[in-house]
Amino acid sequence: MQYLPVNVLKHGDYDCTNNGVTVTHAKKLVVPCEGGHITEEDIEKRGYVVLELGVIRDSIHFKLPGQRGMFGGNFVHSGDSRFGKAYGRQPIHVHDRVER
Repeated sequence: MQYLPVNVLKHGDYDCTNNGVTVTHAKKLVVPCEGGHITEEDIEKRGYVVLELGVIRDSIHFKLPGQRGMFGGNFVHSGDSRFGKAYGRQPIHVHDRVER
């Protein structure tokens, strides 16, 4: 599996994620993407956090593997054309708010 790094898009200084992964690991998020330049080995060595694709009805979102979160207000996107081919050109919701 190959991955691409993504940028977190958020609204100002507000954090509605309850310290979700888009806040705590914003610079280390990657998504699965064919042709991506980050490998499984890179993930282990450099501590990347992998987001997986989720689907609710016809709407896609990203989430942490094995977690059921809710939308905390942040999105991910990449200017890399491979991201656009895989997921479309719009930023994607991240369901990283988990109530404890």
